[in-house]
Amino acid sequence: MARRVLIVEDEDTLRFTFEHFLAAEGYAVDTAADFAEAIGKVESADYDLVFTDIILGNDNGIDVLREVKERQPSIPVVMITGYPNVETASDAVRLGAFDYLPKPVKRDALLRVARMALEHKDLMEEREKYRTNLEAIFQSVDDAILTVDLDMNVVAYNESGKYFFSLAAESIGRRYVPGEGNGAFLHALTETLKTKRPVETQRTECVVGGSEKRVVSLKTSPLVDRTGTFSGAVMVVRDETRLDDLEKSFEGRETFHNLVGSSPRMKEIYAFVESLADVPTTVLVTGESGTGKELVAAALHYKGGRSTKPFVKVNCSALAEPLLESELFGHVKGAFTGAIKDKMGRFQKADGGTIFLDEIGDISPGMQVRLLRVLQEREFERVGDSTPIKVDVRVIAATNVDLAEKVRIGQFREDLFYRLKVVRIHIPPLRERREDIPMLVEHFLAKFRGKFKKDVSAVSDEVMKVFMSYPWPGNVRELEHVLEHSCIVCTSGLITLEHLPSDFMEHHEIHGNEPATERETTLQAIRKALEKSGGNKAKAARLLGISRITLYRKLNELKIVHDE
Repeated sequence: MARRVLIVEDEDTLRFTFEHFLAAEGYAVDTAADFAEAIGKVESADYDLVFTDIILGNDNGIDVLREVKERQPSIPVVMITGYPNVETASDAVRLGAFDYLPKPVKRDALLRVARMALEHKDLMEEREKYRTNLEAIFQSVDDAILTVDLDMNVVAYNESGKYFFSLAAESIGRRYVPGEGNGAFLHALTETLKTKRPVETQRTECVVGGSEKRVVSLKTSPLVDRTGTFSGAVMVVRDETRLDDLEKSFEGRETFHNLVGSSPRMKEIYAFVESLADVPTTVLVTGESGTGKELVAAALHYKGGRSTKPFVKVNCSALAEPLLESELFGHVKGAFTGAIKDKMGRFQKADGGTIFLDEIGDISPGMQVRLLRVLQEREFERVGDSTPIKVDVRVIAATNVDLAEKVRIGQFREDLFYRLKVVRIHIPPLRERREDIPMLVEHFLAKFRGKFKKDVSAVSDEVMKVFMSYPWPGNVRELEHVLEHSCIVCTSGLITLEHLPSDFMEHHEIHGNEPATERETTLQAIRKALEKSGGNKAKAARLLGISRITLYRKLNELKIVHDE
């Protein structure tokens, strides 16, 4: 269909000439001699382009421009004048004129501007169509969506997001501040803005609409344009309350705040963490490296009333004593060489929230003394300062070593040990909960499908047999790394033995059948605990991290003879 053009020109000769030039190029051309005739035609027809002279007898082409833009803003208007000046040019640009053509107007210039104006109109209409479609999709999604800029100011949200995040029209352009009970939202957005990486949280509790508690899963992703410019973050929140309630009702819970597994031991941990979430007691999380101790600590924090406050992590084994002391408690300017200004410590940063002390078993005797005082008094001094600082901090510590043994040989203070283990959560190694391996495999495959944009849907039966018989000395972390490597090298939808890391396969050939079954593993663990406890069932249960009732049930299931 021919593009429709309107020419507004009071000189008959010029009007005829412009009409002839444009019609010869295939345009459908209408003409008008004055303002009233032009507006009448604009009201009765849809035009793709308007040319108008600035001077129209007693009328003004600027008025034509203004009226056209009010009625049909997408129509490009080109101004024609024999007397261009700064004032009229400024008015025309302000009102949205596409271009200026000075008289005398040559044929090539007229046709060139017409082509450019129509290409611009097509581009603008395509962008508007894309924006409208995107807005329709954005608003139709049931998940709550929120985008923020680099300063955490609200950029946009959909209808679900309005309710979930308690936002109003005036929230646009203002800093996003999550309500009480929504610390997971702030944590995820802050991490993405800081690292430019996605953050995903499964099944966490939040407060929506100002008061309603819901169980949600959320994911944040960086906003990066085509040029690679990082401009903010988007958060998508899915309401999984109904599914969570259904799983609880059927005792089918498989995940809990990024922890994955439906084995009886993991379900006990989930229930225990939920019961402790709002109890401000110190917790000691034990387990081998790679079992998920940090995930348990995060679940304790984000499931409780401190979730809107900071969750501060410290790897105690990564820093020497002087650096660790400054990192934990801060220092004042001049406290030591290189202390050029005051520094706030991690305990002070965690005020009101939680501090997670990972690898607590590696701290020096001197640090043990200082930490004991903090646990007892909830106060400390910065390095180089004698002024005590009070803090309200929940302490969660973790270790992969036997602290009781370190106490016995004099490497760890007994009083600090008992301060730390007010409540103990022991995470079993992967080899003791092999029934969770298929679920973990699917969890990590889903993660890496999104990360690497590859459709790797499953592992072969042979690979699963290897996984089920392997002792997993690196636990869940090792399984994750094996699957990450396999997803990277896999060129099909199925991971086979050839995709597994060579060092993993070598280790499997040597140790792959140790232990052969979960039953044998459980037998070995129980017998070892009974030996260490001198046959005391209560002590053995504590060593295993299970209740005495659970221990008796397992003794009966495994037909282990025991005395009352």
